[in-house]
Amino acid sequence: MKAAVYYGPNDIRVEEKPVPQVGPDDILIKVEASSICGTDLRIFKSGHHAVKPPQIIGHENAGTVAKVGANVEKYKVGDRVAIDPIVSCGYCYYCRRGITNLCSTFKKTIEAFGYYYPGGFAEYMLVPGKAIARGNVIPVPEGMSFEEAAIAEPMACALNAQILARVGAGNSVLVIGAGPVGMMHAALSRILGATKVIISEVSENRLEMAKKAAISDYYINPEEKDLKSYLMEITDGIGPDVIMIAAPSKAAQEDSVQLIANQGRICFFGGLPKNDYTACLDSNLIHYKEIFIHGSSGATTEHIKMCIEFMGGKRIDGSKFISGTCSLEEIPEYLQQISEGKHLKVVVKP
Repeated sequence: MKAAVYYGPNDIRVEEKPVPQVGPDDILIKVEASSICGTDLRIFKSGHHAVKPPQIIGHENAGTVAKVGANVEKYKVGDRVAIDPIVSCGYCYYCRRGITNLCSTFKKTIEAFGYYYPGGFAEYMLVPGKAIARGNVIPVPEGMSFEEAAIAEPMACALNAQILARVGAGNSVLVIGAGPVGMMHAALSRILGATKVIISEVSENRLEMAKKAAISDYYINPEEKDLKSYLMEITDGIGPDVIMIAAPSKAAQEDSVQLIANQGRICFFGGLPKNDYTACLDSNLIHYKEIFIHGSSGATTEHIKMCIEFMGGKRIDGSKFISGTCSLEEIPEYLQQISEGKHLKVVVKP
C-alpha cells in the first residue's frame, strides 16, 4: 500500500508499505478520507514528543472495513466507519466517568491513531482489538460523505467545549478565530440555540471564507473596528454570554474578561505556544462579574457520534468546512498552504 510516512520536521515521504496484518481481534480499514489537523501541521513543522519517526500520521479518519479478524462479530466487510483517535484505558478515574478524552493513561502514553498507532495518511489502517473493545469504531450512515465523517472528530472537540460552556437557547456567542474549528463552533452554537453568533477574525481571507459559508450572524475584524464597542452595540450593552477563543491568542484570553457579560462563560479552546503560555487576567473582573472560565481538550466517542448525527441528519452542512482535497503525494504542499491560512479543512484521499 502507499503511505505518507513522517520522518522528521519537514520530511514526509510517500512510500510503499506492507498492508497491515489483521489479528483475530482486529479490523482493517480502507481509508477513504483523512482530514489534515492543525496538530498534523505542528508535527510536520516541529515534531511531537509522542510521534516516533518513521510514523504514519493522520488522526481524523473515515473509511470502509476491508477485513475483519476471526473473533470480530460487530463489524463486517463493507461497513462505513469513522475512527475515534483516542484509545482510552477504560478503567481509570476519568474513563469510569465517561471523560475518556482526559484518560489518565492516555495523557501519559498518547495512545492514539497517528501518534502511537499508524494513522490515516495511507491506503489502509489497522484498528487493533483494544480500540474496537473501547468503542473507537463508529458507524457512518449511508448518504453521508466520508469527507464529512473524517471531520466529525474536530467538530466533536468543538462540541465538547460548547457543552462545557452550556451554550443554549437565547445565548449570544462570540467566536474568536475563523479557522475551520472556529467556524464549527459558530455552526454548533446555532443548532444548540444561540440567537446571536459573532465571529471575530483578524485575517481578511479567513473572515471572507466564514462569510461565504454563512455560518454566523455577525462578522468583525477587530483590527479594523473596535470589538468591545461592536459587541455592546449588538448585545444591547450586555456583552456576549459565551466567548469561545478558538485561536492561540494570549491577548484574546486577556481581553475576554472585559468583553463577557456578567455570569458569562469563557472557553480557552485554543492552546498557547509552549514558550509563551501565561496569560494575565483581571481577577477583580472575574470576581465581580461572576465569570466562569474553563478549558477544553479533545472529545469523547459520544461527541463524535453526535457530530456524525448532526451532519448525517443535515443539521450541519459539513462540506462548508472543507476547502480542498489532496492526494498522499500532495500532503507537504497542502500543509504549507494551510500554514499560510489559505484553507479551512483539507481532506486527504489516499
